[in-house]
Amino acid sequence: MSLEKFVKKHQDVFDDKKMPEAASIDFEIRLKKELHQDSSKVRRLPIITYLSVAASVALLITIGFWYQNWQERIDIRDNLVSALDESETNSSRLEAIYEIEDTYANEKEDEKILKAYFKILHDDSDANSKSAVIDALLKFPNNALVRNELIEALGNEKEPLVQLKLIKSVAKLREQRAKAPLKKIIEDEESLPLVKGNASALLAMLNQ
Repeated sequence: MSLEKFVKKHQDVFDDKKMPEAASIDFEIRLKKELHQDSSKVRRLPIITYLSVAASVALLITIGFWYQNWQERIDIRDNLVSALDESETNSSRLEAIYEIEDTYANEKEDEKILKAYFKILHDDSDANSKSAVIDALLKFPNNALVRNELIEALGNEKEPLVQLKLIKSVAKLREQRAKAPLKKIIEDEESLPLVKGNASALLAMLNQ
């Protein structure tokens, strides 16, 4: 049999295979679904990227504002503390103390401010400045350093007005370690009767 006759006889075998109609429809549905999922992923990826970048920028801006505000407050504090040391008059120093208290009224104790207050408490000659500092320190009754400095000042202070202020302060603290400086005041012949009376009353209370 010639090749030509063989091909004609089996021509149906050589025809292109046709996919069944049901299978063709199912294939088309699956293809569209895959293409839709891929396109969704492509669209979703840039959106997520943009959101991440936006969140990072917002965070950096927030940190920047916080740092700027924090730095400004530090500068204000340093200027006020410097004013305590550099003030040439008692009134300007007292004004600086009140401004510090207004600015940092609801905040935790600041080490730099406390050191400046302690210096005034022990070295300043102005009774009004010392009294203002004592009021400021009493805002931190649980601070061990504050308690120590007040007790030390009580034992060394000679100004009657400040002595009375210190006696009242340790009375509020109910500090047992104040007994020794109280006895010192009572035994000091230069102590005013009013000061001695308050010291004796506090000593009696602490001994109960």
